[in-house]
Amino acid sequence: MPQTPAAFLPGGMLGIQLGGSWKQSKQNPSLHQLDCQAVKDAGDFDKVCFFQTSGESRVGGAEIHDGFMVGKDDRVVLVGTGISIKNADDPVAESVVHSLQAQINSAFQHTGDNVLFVTLPARHLSAAELAGYSKKAPVLLVQLEAKANELAVLYGYLAPVNTFGALTSD
Repeated sequence: MPQTPAAFLPGGMLGIQLGGSWKQSKQNPSLHQLDCQAVKDAGDFDKVCFFQTSGESRVGGAEIHDGFMVGKDDRVVLVGTGISIKNADDPVAESVVHSLQAQINSAFQHTGDNVLFVTLPARHLSAAELAGYSKKAPVLLVQLEAKANELAVLYGYLAPVNTFGALTSD
């Protein structure tokens, strides 16, 4: 059984927790100018809302201005934000990763421009077990987008994070 989202990242991202009510999450006071739309033919999610945030909103200690929230039925399955950085060597990027390490109750893997926080099961899973696990396992991906001078932070279940992580990579 995967770790619960509340045990993985207490407090969620921007006060939004995975598995939380989609309708209630859309009423979060830190989200402004929501632009929501349906998503067709995407098995792990069926809607997305883009939003702006107040200048006081932070992820990993860094200020954010906007992001998006992804849902399936009436549940939140992913929250994504972007953090502006000066360049790939900006100390803000390392600071964000260290801050998230302190908040997240999980191990992390660092591969190239990506840092993935995830707790995988100790035993080998069959393909069917892994598919079910990916719909329930909370992960956090910090992805350096050097061309855009941005640090993407995606907090969600493994399957939608994989989908959006591939879309946002350089």
